[in-house]
Amino acid sequence: MKTKKETYVIKPGVRLHHIQTNQFKTVTVGLHFHRQLTAKEASLNALLTDVIRRGNKQYTDSATLGRYLQTLYGAYFDADIRRKGEDQILSFTISTVADRFIPGGDTCVQKSVALLFDMVFQPQVENSAFRSDYVEQEKKNLINDIEALINDKRSYAQWRLIENMCEGESYAVHELGDVESVRAITPESLYAQYHKVISESPVDVFVTGEADIDAICKLVTERFSTITPLEAYPVTDLYIPKEGVRRIEESFDVSQAKLSMGFYTGVKPTDARYPSLMVYNSILGSGAHSKLFNNVREKLSLAYYAASRLYRYKGLMVIASGIEYANRQKAEDEIFVQIEDMKQGNISAYEFDVSVKSIINSLRSLGDDNGYLEDYYLGQSVSGTNVSIQEQCEKIQAVTMDDVVKVAQVIKPEMVYVMKGKKEA
Repeated sequence: MKTKKETYVIKPGVRLHHIQTNQFKTVTVGLHFHRQLTAKEASLNALLTDVIRRGNKQYTDSATLGRYLQTLYGAYFDADIRRKGEDQILSFTISTVADRFIPGGDTCVQKSVALLFDMVFQPQVENSAFRSDYVEQEKKNLINDIEALINDKRSYAQWRLIENMCEGESYAVHELGDVESVRAITPESLYAQYHKVISESPVDVFVTGEADIDAICKLVTERFSTITPLEAYPVTDLYIPKEGVRRIEESFDVSQAKLSMGFYTGVKPTDARYPSLMVYNSILGSGAHSKLFNNVREKLSLAYYAASRLYRYKGLMVIASGIEYANRQKAEDEIFVQIEDMKQGNISAYEFDVSVKSIINSLRSLGDDNGYLEDYYLGQSVSGTNVSIQEQCEKIQAVTMDDVVKVAQVIKPEMVYVMKGKKEA
């Protein structure tokens, strides 16, 4: 799968990226506004995407909007919040059939892009505020989403680990915000935030697939002609290591305890060692070939699952496992054995080779979906790496066993978090 990305600077702070590929019959266009993640703004931005999704001046509700999307050969519009480090991204996306598959020379892509911008720049407003009924309805939905986070105990345990590790930092703010902040939002305050987002935020426009990029460039230029956004993306500071390993236990209504462990890596995405860190993480805990899976889970039966994950913008690695509470110390000890094994270079050729192939296969599979492809390159823009998938594969292929052992030396444990059942001592 070959793709080519061209970037056009429409003006300072507004960039258009064309991911050229003929693999898809559809074209996806994304409009992304970048905001510094803060407790003050998080809920406002999350709610803003939900309200804008409901309709605009011309298509005032989901039904009328849906009918118009059907005339665009079943085009699909969506809006959501993404997070890349401390960059809270308001994303508005439309996907439609590529023009060459439409009979009669119709320009469906251009019409879809125009609708995308109309949804964002012509929202429904009443008395200098967003529609109150839509705001109240979406506030309830967002509160439900925030309160439901605790239902996925595996993910929630990892989030509690991150919250505690990064307490007092923007990184500890959830991208959906918090319930009290949502309740305090009014149609007027949300509309004020809308103007701030539109006028200040750095913007990326992504076009994935076959499209008349000159025509889209012209449209983007027109829509941003009176706007002067900031140029730089929000910055995520690397985690600063603390003295000693901090330990936290919390009681929840769970039958299976969760052991989450946070580690400092000190490796930025722009660091030349980052591909080596990716291979390290894969060998340690990313898949059925990994040390955590084969030793902690399979051989010793100390965990129902055990896996590691990189939080690349913050320079962290998290190991997550589901355990019997009585085995918490044994599981923790064995995880540290695997960490130490890698520092000592106890890595088999099989573990290394399979890990490299696994990463490369995962990278290449991103090209099978235009949404994943767009998100990959959006992340590259935010991190300042701007590395193509093919180039990233080549970097992974160039990693040696010695590179992995060297990067293993910088991994430092920072926190152990245990989510236990309420009946546990």
